[in-house]
Amino acid sequence: MRNRLLLPDDAHKKSILLAVSGGIDSMSLAHIFVKNNLCKRVAIATVNFSLRGEESDGDFAFVKEWASERGVECFSTIFDTKSYAAEHSISTQMAARELRYGWFEQIARENGFDHIAIAHNLNDSVETLFINLLRGAGLRGITGISYSNGLIIRPLLNITREEIVRYVEKNAIPYREDATNSESHYVRNRIRNEIFPQFKEINPSFLETISRDISHFSQAEAILSKVFKEKEGTLYWQEDGVCYISIEKLREESEREYWLHRILEQYGFNSTLIPKISDLIDAQPGKRFSSDTHTVIRDRDYFKIYLNGLFSEDCGGKLSVDIVNRNEIVSLVPPEGKLYVDADKVQFPLEARVWQLSDRFTPLGMRGSKKVSDFFVDMKLDLLQKGRVRVVTTKKNGTTQIVCVAPLRIDDSFKIDSQTTRVAIISLE
Repeated sequence: MRNRLLLPDDAHKKSILLAVSGGIDSMSLAHIFVKNNLCKRVAIATVNFSLRGEESDGDFAFVKEWASERGVECFSTIFDTKSYAAEHSISTQMAARELRYGWFEQIARENGFDHIAIAHNLNDSVETLFINLLRGAGLRGITGISYSNGLIIRPLLNITREEIVRYVEKNAIPYREDATNSESHYVRNRIRNEIFPQFKEINPSFLETISRDISHFSQAEAILSKVFKEKEGTLYWQEDGVCYISIEKLREESEREYWLHRILEQYGFNSTLIPKISDLIDAQPGKRFSSDTHTVIRDRDYFKIYLNGLFSEDCGGKLSVDIVNRNEIVSLVPPEGKLYVDADKVQFPLEARVWQLSDRFTPLGMRGSKKVSDFFVDMKLDLLQKGRVRVVTTKKNGTTQIVCVAPLRIDDSFKIDSQTTRVAIISLE
């Protein structure tokens, strides 16, 4: 099995950290590396996630003892995984994943390891393919598990679990059996324990067959990734933290929904929402959809993708007003996000509120009044940007007047002129 390991060509010059849980896969990986001196320096990293009581403690102690008996450097840590999951509002599985990979990388960087070797095998990769298919993944989701990702390498990735079992039995390698592996509560275990045996009856070599398909999928994905990258700047682009997708360019694409999927999946939009968003290409502006992390809005000429919370009806900010002498203002052009008004023409305190359809004001430089909603049209604001705007008002002679539409424009009647002695600097914090 050693000859079939996937390793960097210069592995013998590298320092490699082995992620070892005590299970059959990671123990076979540890045995191969330690027995055959495959790299310049090898060490073990093991984690106790505190999820299975005495069984977790036993696995933890087993790995450390195995390493100690063979004089192998061993890094170990214990996590309260359930508390971490609750604190971050994520599943226990996701918490364990974040904790272990974060810790592995920390150990590797602090101690000069070139790679972190994970014991994923061919079965794991094929299982991942089916899990992603069931979740509605795109082409990238059916390329299985990649051999490398940053510091991570997976030397056993083209070796089946059956081959690992034979190797372990032949070499009498000790390991710990996770009792939950035989249960089918989790999707992966159900695929492994119930679905794969049926596939094997249909095609005894189904793992190798699907492995070849994964290779083809990966090649196709590489080609499409190159094409997708070439569309950056014309079909889609980033600007000031917002992703813009050109509706005009989408209309020119014969496979518009695929490219839309390709862009939106990066922002957490699933395969159920994407067809609905695609239908908005020929719809009126204003519609929006949200994922767990982002919101996409159909604007006039673009789809715009914002980080959730960046723009909302509740994030217009707190009104901030600073009053300074006129001679302290060097330029009448205020910095971005701030507005200047004649402080002597308003009555304090000023108030800020959400704009209303009936609101009218006279934008600086104009003679007649304009509805605030029409001003938004002129400014080409989308629905989310409108939600950030606040109408700032003052009471004057018992009447409420709009001083400015912050942070965009002041009303012309409150502009600074030759008689101005004090300036109110208005902003939203």
